[in-house]
Amino acid sequence: MYDFCLKGVLNQDVNSVYNAFSDPQVIRKWFAPGKLIVSYFSSAFQVGGHYQAVLQSPDGFQQTIVGSYQEIKPKEHISFTWRWDDTNDISKVDIRFAAMRNESSSLTIVQSGFAKEQDMLQQQNAWLGCLEKLSLVLKEQTQMTNTIDTRFTYESLSQSV
Repeated sequence: MYDFCLKGVLNQDVNSVYNAFSDPQVIRKWFAPGKLIVSYFSSAFQVGGHYQAVLQSPDGFQQTIVGSYQEIKPKEHISFTWRWDDTNDISKVDIRFAAMRNESSSLTIVQSGFAKEQDMLQQQNAWLGCLEKLSLVLKEQTQMTNTIDTRFTYESLSQSV
């Protein structure tokens, strides 16, 4: 199995960053990489609750992500399953939040359980695109000039047998 880890610092307080991952209105603004948009998002944000996100390309093509929340610790940790609607491949996403000095927050995203290396790499790149949008959304909300630090790093190709 393959997994990856993204780590970064957002120049935003942990409440705002956590809210960006838990509030459907905010998620709709950033949870699709590149030119894709979130055309539909529903969520029962509680342990055992389900979510559905429909991503749409400019030409109208849609892809759907479904999953359920496994663990929620406000402002600390969110864990959920991830499955593209057209596959049976399920991966797990773990997101950790931590407050830092100067109203900054650290963010760690681990997605694990990919059967194919190519799927893992594509998903890793998609998250990076989403995080770029997230930085713009947070910047817009606070009118800050430097919302995301360029210190986002990633680790990939962890393979367990």
